Amino acid sequence: MKITMISGLCIGFILIISFMPSSLSGNMVDTELEINDIRTLLGGIETDVKNIGGSIAEEISISIYVTGGIFNNIDVQHDCGGCSQCGTTLASGGIKTENSLEAGFIIGFGNIEITVTASASNANEVSRTVNGLVIGPFILLN
Repeated sequence: MKITMISGLCIGFILIISFMPSSLSGNMVDTELEINDIRTLLGGIETDVKNIGGSIAEEISISIYVTGGIFNNIDVQHDCGGCSQCGTTLASGGIKTENSLEAGFIIGFGNIEITVTASASNANEVSRTVNGLVIGPFILLN
């Protein structure tokens, strides 16, 4: 009888905790990232990531991945986890611009897929994918 009552109390406590607002239970993510823009450069892709949350984004990471072309010969990935020039944090309302040119010059012909991913240690990962066409070093987005 006592074991059943204790089990019932534990289950009740767990249910109460799980339905508490996140601000009370301590699981609130107050930082949110948004991929604002994906645009082309000559031989590359550039993106803007904005912190639309209320807190500083810590340990921000941005990835640009471009694949496709005829015979799938385009495979460029640029990962930025912060450096001495751009830092590893992003203030609330701040925008971080990153481009794929550090990973290589995109040149080819055919359809491509571009995936941009952004994350921070205190924010959920966001991702956006767009399609485009490469003609030599020129990239057109759909």
